[in-house]
Amino acid sequence: MFEKILVPLDGSENAFEALRAAFDVAKHYQSELVAVVVASDQSYSQYGAVFGGDIMEHLKQQSELTLKKASDEAEKAGVKLATNFEIGVPKQAISVSLPETYHTGLTVIGKTGVHGLSRAVLGSTTGYVVRHSTTPVLVV
Repeated sequence: MFEKILVPLDGSENAFEALRAAFDVAKHYQSELVAVVVASDQSYSQYGAVFGGDIMEHLKQQSELTLKKASDEAEKAGVKLATNFEIGVPKQAISVSLPETYHTGLTVIGKTGVHGLSRAVLGSTTGYVVRHSTTPVLVV
């Protein structure tokens, strides 16, 4: 039923709980998993200064650690996992472009991530994904 499953990761424990749940779904349906970290391409500004390259490099390094941890856990679980780093608007990418790019039929996502404060200001990424996803969504 689900040949490929998208699992967006942000490094949070909830995201890894979603990944572990996706392992079970993948085993049941003999699916492949695609774990993706999406770094926001929006400008970062504080006190009138705009930051870009340094922050993006830091995000990429953190993403590599997150994806390595995901790969290690998948190997231990005996599940096939592809990992990718993308740049974009996370909630939009997870909802539309990533399922199209990776041809996934299900998205498994954690109920909350690492940015609780931004959720209060900008709205929940998970909530947005549930409302706008082009594929079914399993919230863990």
